[in-house]
Amino acid sequence: MSKIEISREDFQAFWEATVRYYELDPQGVMHNANHVAFFDQAITAYFKHVNYDYFKDIEETKKDFHTVQVLVQYHKPLHFEDRVEIGTKIKNIGNTSMTWIMGMFNKKSGDLVSSCEAVHVYTDQTTMKPTLITDELKKKLNF
Repeated sequence: MSKIEISREDFQAFWEATVRYYELDPQGVMHNANHVAFFDQAITAYFKHVNYDYFKDIEETKKDFHTVQVLVQYHKPLHFEDRVEIGTKIKNIGNTSMTWIMGMFNKKSGDLVSSCEAVHVYTDQTTMKPTLITDELKKKLNF
């Protein structure tokens, strides 16, 4: 498996969060699945950062992004009330898919606690088949 190599300087868009009690596992560490939930929220924050009205676009085009792959690498544990900053950027956009790269950083220490690469496929919501990501949409996403 290849390692996702990133640093905080790789990102311009960040979403902040605090680890809540119910996100912990029995060992008192943020459960691994919650990292994915945080990364998903960070993507929504990225859309806001670039002024892309995600929900309006779905309504108007009847097209949406579907997650087809998520690779998460865990580097350090998170605990109750740890504050994090998640950097998000688009690594690549192809004809019908796009790849995100994200890093979750402990706000206090600056340490990378987990990294993520996620692939989304742009899908026609009527046919449920992949559809073209237009140049206009790429521009809206600042790619």
